[in-house]
Amino acid sequence: MIDVKGDIVGEDGAMKQEMVELWRRDLVECVEELIGNPALQDMMAYAYAPERAYADAKGDNRIYDELWTGDWWWETQVSTHH
Repeated sequence: MIDVKGDIVGEDGAMKQEMVELWRRDLVECVEELIGNPALQDMMAYAYAPERAYADAKGDNRIYDELWTGDWWWETQVSTHH
């Protein structure tokens, strides 16, 4: 439990605060669980290859809707192969 002070003033003129329960999970275990879950099999992208998608045929309007469609993903893929 941690005591969190907010950025909203309460009726008493003081900043609102509350006790919240903080949970921590191992990120690698979470990803392994998600990837290994058969119920999610049809929703997973297993290639994770960088992809550029465009909203128009000329390629002027780029679509950013998944991690692998962003510039960072392209840059990371390139940097790991050098």
